[in-house]
Amino acid sequence: MLIISVITLIIIASTCVAWIRRFSRTTKERYHQHLPAVRITNLSTLKAEDTITFTPELENTGPGVAYDFLLQLSGWDGNFSVKAFHPKGPDYQKHSVPIVLGPNAPIRTKLLSRCYLRLAYRDRWAQRYECWYPVSQVPNVDSRLYGIQINLTQPEFTEPHPSVNTMWKLLRKIPAHH
Repeated sequence: MLIISVITLIIIASTCVAWIRRFSRTTKERYHQHLPAVRITNLSTLKAEDTITFTPELENTGPGVAYDFLLQLSGWDGNFSVKAFHPKGPDYQKHSVPIVLGPNAPIRTKLLSRCYLRLAYRDRWAQRYECWYPVSQVPNVDSRLYGIQINLTQPEFTEPHPSVNTMWKLLRKIPAHH
């Protein structure tokens, strides 16, 4: 009788573990189908006299819409924002943003402690995402102005990492017709 009870308990436990793993995997997959991922897919640079113009091409490479998108550069007085940034599909968008750094731009005239090109946005549940591209200031031997280099190969990410339970709760908030 003890052996039958132990075998029954093992069967029930292994069934529960298998169900929990499947539930967890399915929840994670469904959750990731709604996440945006805005990235710089190309960057061009134009130098004319004492002015440098960077033009990053921005694209939402994730499957979800990015909301309240904002692009900022340390030592640049401007910014670029979009209310809703759509991924590939019917409302697909790609943005090219000219960042003009003249001879009076703070990033060109004084050494800053940390420089980044920052992309910030939210997902459909208002969770915050940030992508930080490191920017280097290079002293110019011919003038007092710093040259600028943007490193696209090593971005830093600030992203939410919700539990499976939180993902499941967020997914339940999506209307059934979506």
